[in-house]
Amino acid sequence: MSVRNETSTGHEASEAGWLDLHFESSRPEYEAALLDAGIRPGWRVLDAGCGSGSFLPLIARAVGPSGFIAALDLAPENIARVEALAGTLSRPPEIATHVGSILSLPFADASFDCVWSANVMQYLTPAEFELAVGEAKRVLKPGGIFAVKDFDSTILQILPMDRALFARFMAARLQGFRDRGVLGTDCGSTLPTRLRQAGLEVVSRKGWLVERWAPAPRFTRDYVRDLLAYLASVAPGYALPDADQAYWQDLKDRPDRLLDDPDFCYREFFVMAVCRL
Repeated sequence: MSVRNETSTGHEASEAGWLDLHFESSRPEYEAALLDAGIRPGWRVLDAGCGSGSFLPLIARAVGPSGFIAALDLAPENIARVEALAGTLSRPPEIATHVGSILSLPFADASFDCVWSANVMQYLTPAEFELAVGEAKRVLKPGGIFAVKDFDSTILQILPMDRALFARFMAARLQGFRDRGVLGTDCGSTLPTRLRQAGLEVVSRKGWLVERWAPAPRFTRDYVRDLLAYLASVAPGYALPDADQAYWQDLKDRPDRLLDDPDFCYREFFVMAVCRL
């Protein structure tokens, strides 16, 4: 695993091991979001940008043995991981895997009752977002639902890190997304507006706060250790004060000094918008 946790597509923070750690750290909140999407038994569901397949068992449980799941991701290694995971499920629905892009879905019109897409839109430009929404609309049946989940990293906190230092880092990071023209990890709270502007009826909007205080659970501890290494790896590319750069590199080498602090707290926030066709 590279420090930037890249897949073969070059997308950072999307490697399977990284995704699995993050999912386990946030499992109760992620499971609640999936349940809130309203997937029903017997449905045909597309997991658009399925990553390592963390949501697959939950979707399989929701649709039951009479349902169908198509899992699609741009990274072949993620699809291989999903195929292995599918083989471990008890009484699974029919599951089909596809290496492909959410910008050009390899499915017929009106094929699905639900398109589920988690933590994918942050990688897209506004024009690509419109293409992805158009493809979701195309493959959904009349009355089908499009459930979209993504982060709002403006609420990300890692305490007791100095708040001003972290704010400078995040401001530079978000500007980096603007410079690249992608929606970025702060796009979650903008999803309802973007989806409505793309012609969809937004039937629900909800946010979840993930909060883990010291002593951090094992998965959170492992995930945040990787996260700190990742953030430190991108810090040199930002115009930060020398003292900030030194702090990030020291934290990369000694993450436990933060993780072991009795007042350690990790907070993240994500939003899910559910649309009906």
